Amino acid sequence: MKRILVIVAAVIFCCSTSYAQYKAVFMGDSIFDSWDSTKHGGHPEFFTKNAFLNCGKSGQVTAQMVERFERDVIANKPEVVIICGGTNDIAQNKGYVSNRQIMRNIKTMARAAEKSGIRAILCTILPASRYHWRPEIEPVAPIRDMNRRIERFARCKKRGFVDFYTPLAAADGSLPKHLSKDGVHPNSDCYDIMEAILLKAL
Repeated sequence: MKRILVIVAAVIFCCSTSYAQYKAVFMGDSIFDSWDSTKHGGHPEFFTKNAFLNCGKSGQVTAQMVERFERDVIANKPEVVIICGGTNDIAQNKGYVSNRQIMRNIKTMARAAEKSGIRAILCTILPASRYHWRPEIEPVAPIRDMNRRIERFARCKKRGFVDFYTPLAAADGSLPKHLSKDGVHPNSDCYDIMEAILLKAL
């Protein structure tokens, strides 16, 4: 009888204990969305072999990422969330948004993760000197400013921080042609570099 009770207790413990299904959830825009798509030069095997879940959504601004953060990140209970967003805000996909507001959205996601026991890793925005869908916008200075804000916020609380910008950017703030077809979205070689950088942070 005692043995049966021990077995029952063990079963109950296993059923009630939460284990992370994913080591990390990637929260972002098309930069992340394309990462697991061979059509766009991505590497789906990077996600499957590392137990990563890609929740990037093409075209989204940080306010939209905040709206789905609970569903896509908190509900999946990963060990880590990797947050990279803001370039579509700067491109004004949903109208003008100040860098201060973009940063507020990023902070909201990071703090929501931490409140749920999920480690937040914040990434710099990738370089871009021109948005082909919004050629009138000059993104170099806003991107550099946002990246300073992101790093400052990450460093002040010793949060995870990943700098994609520095190793990828040309001197003029662009994403070089050998790393991108359109100057915004990474190609396969670019994702190789990003993967090496990110794995070090994990």
